[in-house]
Amino acid sequence: MLALRFLWIVFGLGLMLASARGATLSTNEITELFGAREGCFVMHDSTTGLQMRYNATNCAERVSPCSTFKIPHTLLALETGVASGPDFALPWDKVTRSVPAWNRDHTLESALQNSVVWYYQELARRIGPQREEDFVKKLGYGNMDISGGLTNFWLQSSLKISANEQIAFLQRLWAESLPVSAEHQRTVKAMMQLSEKDGRILYGKTGTGTDLGWFIGFLKRGDRVVTFATRITGPEATGKEARRISESILENIGL
Repeated sequence: MLALRFLWIVFGLGLMLASARGATLSTNEITELFGAREGCFVMHDSTTGLQMRYNATNCAERVSPCSTFKIPHTLLALETGVASGPDFALPWDKVTRSVPAWNRDHTLESALQNSVVWYYQELARRIGPQREEDFVKKLGYGNMDISGGLTNFWLQSSLKISANEQIAFLQRLWAESLPVSAEHQRTVKAMMQLSEKDGRILYGKTGTGTDLGWFIGFLKRGDRVVTFATRITGPEATGKEARRISESILENIGL
């Protein structure tokens, strides 16, 4: 198996992200991928231990996790027994919403994959505020503040997290070292899988708010795992666009 290594090479005020396969991506090229949006990208290579950042100041800035919080929320639902597993179903409340995929019954797995807000709001009601608060503190998740309301604290409200903190959380999830059942961590990782091609498996979760987009996850090839987080802000900043940027960066450096 080809061993990939990454490094930041400093050229004056610029940076270049490179892999051992010879593919490189300069700061200017990364900036072009972000377009008119502000943003940041963090990547950690589990084999080399190297961690890279594009726009380090933004990587340390806390903002709402939006639907990336569905990852820990799914863990909490499983850990508390509120959800019995990926097939745990909730009936649609018949309220027509702007996202067509939301307007039907959902299981835990389909709600995570389709980022169904109403489903997770109902989980939050069943979990309750005390268990929600205890859990974010137990995880040390971002600023651990759920004061914005039981059904929306993660939706551009009180809870905030940085890209750096997202990476730290994901590393613990991959290693199954979070303070929850290892089985539940494996279940959530499996539900995060998005694609598999040429021996590479992509896991991830988007998050979208007003002028805010996230894409966070893992890229696995053999025993090597790269953890990444992309966050964008500005006009037309969405989780879908953050995913496009992430995949473009990973592809351009040979991953």
